Amino acid sequence: VFDEVVLSMSAMNRILSFDEVSGVLVCQAGCILQTLEDHVSQRGYIMPLDLGAKGSCHIGGNVSTNAGGLRLLRYGSLHGSVLGLEAVLPDGTVLDLLRQLRKDNTGYDLKQLFIGSEGTLGVITAVAIQCAPKPASVQLAFLSCPS
Repeated sequence: VFDEVVLSMSAMNRILSFDEVSGVLVCQAGCILQTLEDHVSQRGYIMPLDLGAKGSCHIGGNVSTNAGGLRLLRYGSLHGSVLGLEAVLPDGTVLDLLRQLRKDNTGYDLKQLFIGSEGTLGVITAVAIQCAPKPASVQLAFLSCPS
C-alpha cells in the first residue's frame, strides 16, 4: 500500500440502542449489516439497506460510500434513512451529530456531507438509522418474454 491509510472498524461493533416504537437503530460503525438485519428483524423491522455483501460489510462503510443496494427504490437512499452520525475529523475532533429525530432545524445538516464522502472529511464511528417496518408479505412475479 502506498500513500494510504487503512482503518479496521471491526472492533467497534456494538448495537447501542434500538427503539421498538420509532424503529431507530443506533450502532457503531463496525457493525456487520447482516447482524443489524437479524437484530431488527426479531423486533418486526428491516434495514433500509440490503447488499449482496451484507454478511461482511460494515454499516459505517455503507454510509461513507452511500451504498444503494436492493432496497433503494422502495426505501430511498441513505441520505433519507440516516438520522444522525458521529464522526472523527482529521484533527481528532469528535463531531457528535448522533441525533435520532427525522427533522432538526438547529443549523446546518452536516451529516449529509459525510454520507458518501468516502472518508475524505472524517471517519464515521457511529450511525443512527431509521429502520422500516417489516412487510407482512412478499410477492414475487416472474415474467417471460419471447424476445
